[in-house]
Amino acid sequence: MSLKDLLTDELYEEISKEAHDDGIAPNKDSNGQITVACPICHKTVVYSSDNPFRPFCSQRCKLIDLGAWASNQRALKGKSITEDDDAELLDSKDLVKYNIPDEE
Repeated sequence: MSLKDLLTDELYEEISKEAHDDGIAPNKDSNGQITVACPICHKTVVYSSDNPFRPFCSQRCKLIDLGAWASNQRALKGKSITEDDDAELLDSKDLVKYNIPDEE
């Protein structure tokens, strides 16, 4: 299951457009490698499988970004869901339900 499966078409298109419209377009260096700016410190980094932190420049920047998500400084747009809304979603006939046996 992908993010596209979980969102409405309109919301997915909006999020995709914003994600790709950050004003930081990829460039190529003199060796023809794609370079991008690190989203945290804006240092230029090579975007390749040789960089285990891509698109970040380092483990530090990767963890700073993770911390921002974990502390709710970043979030995907969407309407807030109340407990009542959540209950209605769980009772929906369209919801795929899985039978998971209880552990003994």
